Amino acid sequence: MQLTWDDAAERSYDPVANVNDFEGYRIYRSTDPDFRDPKIILTGRGTGTIGNGKPLAQFDLKDGRSGFSQTTVEGIAYYLGNESGLTHTYRDTTVTNGQQYYYAVCAYDYGPSITFQNQEVFTYYPSENAITVSRTPRGGTILPKNVVSVRPNARTLGYTPADASQATRVAGEGTGTINVKVLDSKLVPDGHLFKITFNANADEVHANSYNLIDSTAGKVLFKTGTDFEGLGTGISGGGVQPIITTLKTIVIDTARSGFAPGSPTNAKLEFSYFDIVFPINLKRSGFPDDLTIRFSNAIIDTAVTSFDDPVPVKFTVIAHTPTGDKRLKCFFADQNGDSTLSFLAGGGHEEIRVLTGPDSLRTDQRYTWGIRLKDDSVSTRTPAQGDVYNLRLRRPFTAGDVFTFTTKGEVVQDAKAKQAFKEAPYVVPNPYVGAASFEPERFAVSGRGERRIEFRGLPQNCTVRIYTVRGELVQTLTHDGSTDGYIPWDLRTKDNLDVAPGLYIFHVDAGQFGSQLGKFAIIK
Repeated sequence: MQLTWDDAAERSYDPVANVNDFEGYRIYRSTDPDFRDPKIILTGRGTGTIGNGKPLAQFDLKDGRSGFSQTTVEGIAYYLGNESGLTHTYRDTTVTNGQQYYYAVCAYDYGPSITFQNQEVFTYYPSENAITVSRTPRGGTILPKNVVSVRPNARTLGYTPADASQATRVAGEGTGTINVKVLDSKLVPDGHLFKITFNANADEVHANSYNLIDSTAGKVLFKTGTDFEGLGTGISGGGVQPIITTLKTIVIDTARSGFAPGSPTNAKLEFSYFDIVFPINLKRSGFPDDLTIRFSNAIIDTAVTSFDDPVPVKFTVIAHTPTGDKRLKCFFADQNGDSTLSFLAGGGHEEIRVLTGPDSLRTDQRYTWGIRLKDDSVSTRTPAQGDVYNLRLRRPFTAGDVFTFTTKGEVVQDAKAKQAFKEAPYVVPNPYVGAASFEPERFAVSGRGERRIEFRGLPQNCTVRIYTVRGELVQTLTHDGSTDGYIPWDLRTKDNLDVAPGLYIFHVDAGQFGSQLGKFAIIK
């Protein structure tokens, strides 16, 4: 069973402590709507259960909070998790076909602290979403939005799940990959065009979130996706989940960087980023733009040196910004007086320090790139007239990057169904001995619950007729055209009487696919 949920709880604030105290999610599973199965955690004195019980799975933030809470209730601490990291999807592979399950997704907090006027500190016990399933007088269930009821089973014959195409870039130049995973075929629309866009503040290099938009329906499915590492833990919409992998920050594209063809020099340059000045994900004037450095034998630009004194230089640095080329200022300490990059006696290096950001900052507050000559050798010809170096960068996804993909809805293929129908449908359980493991209990009355067997391996449209061995019609069941591959029977006749123990014959009429015969036994 595949569960998915949104991230709304992650942006909630505690109204008393006035902090975002969200910590994680717990997944609970039960075979009854009252969720008695997980309630095995008792109070310290063993007088009763506490909380929602033992979860099937738990996911918590990597925030330094783990293990058991310091605050206890009735002798029981709350387990905060093991720093697993958050996810928004969970696949349960331990289910039994035919069994009805109830799943609950509950968000919980870490139990914030507040300080009173007398400086006394009080820490709350972690709180968790309730599981509030209601029952009607006739035994029906009313499920809250964090609870679902499901009955796993095979799909109808010929069933083909929904699919999504490979994402295609429409705009932008960010580096990364985007794959699309179908999580719930029932929700995937057929023939729709989807769009993935990214959100970033004006001063951010890396996107802070991504959006999934159903362009065909004109609907934004979500705007808060944050899984940029391709972990498959992000939120989903329309039955699909974008799996996005991108760079954590800008990196030098070594394959495209270097001296331009025709440059006479055989020198090599090395670049370093001054991360102690500006965060590398801070976008500003001149960064993260590609650069071109032109060298000459004559003075062609002016750099600054100590105390911002101007110094003539035989190079110039150009940033290729979105609005056009821009000359960048540089800091350059010319130690041998030749006005350009050189190797120094004793193995030292001169360095060009490229400045970015606002002019109102001091020079040492604007250092961005450090450029040096690499691999000193007597055969090295230092850059001079005609030498042009291109620095090319690879960037993470950000605002302006756009990808699209299309979807195909789930479908039942007749040819595939006809071939599969040659393998006879079957009955579960067979024989039926007193009861089936997936039968529900009765509600508010004593006695056994509704009996149930299932006819499985059925095509989408068919009629199942059940006969005694003497050929008497017992019951007629109709498959309604859904994608479920089974029909349940409550072991009652067409006259609404309990069926007697014995051997029975069933006939499946699948129209153009043909028909099949089978048998099953009912034993007290």
